Amino acid sequence: MSKEKERVLEMVADGTVTAAEGARLLEALASTGGGSGPEKTARKRKNSDTLSMMSEIGPMIQAAMGDVFRGRKSIETYENIELEEVESVSEPMESDKELVIRGNAHGGKGISIALSRSRDNVLRADLDNDSTIGVGTRDSKKILLWRSGELSVQVPDCMASVKVFSKGGGISSSDVQIPVELKTMGGGIKISNPGDSFSIKTMGGGLDISLDSAWKGNSKAKTMGGGVSVCLADDVFVQINASTLGGSIDVGGNDPLIISQSERGHGKSKVSVRYGTDDDLPVLTVATMGGGIVISGESGE
Repeated sequence: MSKEKERVLEMVADGTVTAAEGARLLEALASTGGGSGPEKTARKRKNSDTLSMMSEIGPMIQAAMGDVFRGRKSIETYENIELEEVESVSEPMESDKELVIRGNAHGGKGISIALSRSRDNVLRADLDNDSTIGVGTRDSKKILLWRSGELSVQVPDCMASVKVFSKGGGISSSDVQIPVELKTMGGGIKISNPGDSFSIKTMGGGLDISLDSAWKGNSKAKTMGGGVSVCLADDVFVQINASTLGGSIDVGGNDPLIISQSERGHGKSKVSVRYGTDDDLPVLTVATMGGGIVISGESGE
């Protein structure tokens, strides 16, 4: 790929130009190539394929980059709050308070977070090293900020929601019963047995989702640069809308009913599949750019 085309792609990625504008720039670059006959025809076909791909990936890149920049801004906002540095947290929580957790190591190196369910109304947080956790409160939010090591957090059911943004590293969430929002810029995300709606996004990692009958509420999962695995317990009833650009979709599990399916160029595939016969099923929307999607049952079929 020429330097000029690489620059156009970078401009689309950072939002300097829109996907449509980038496509026009690529078309203009292609038109300067000259030539005639079969070679020119082949080049035109290749350029047409590139433009088509740009129209698909441009909005995805811009949306992902927007999430990243919004996440960075939120980290900076919470760093400006006066935080108490503590070795661990064990604190009863009021009902309907939001939990906000931010990981802020340089480049996300050496950090990860594991969420689990607290069996009482006490919020607990511990690190696996000798560093400290920044703790503070703003409005109705309880804020935790950590900079190194693995942070383990037990989340009470009484809280309104939990939101995690990390500049890198992996995130896991197990058996958390309140709405969850998880974002990381350089690692994988694993969520198992959620009790409510969730939104998970990553750049540069895979997504691993396991659902049982406790889950309820429409949810979303998106990754750039990784695959997605969805494992369903036999008693989970859901509609899954899956799409990939650069991979395939493998549908398994217990009696799937495919209601729509399409495949186009550039590895783009879409599938909508239902598990259960209810008219009003919860919806899980899954999307990846650069990886495949596998939907299976508990036995891994």
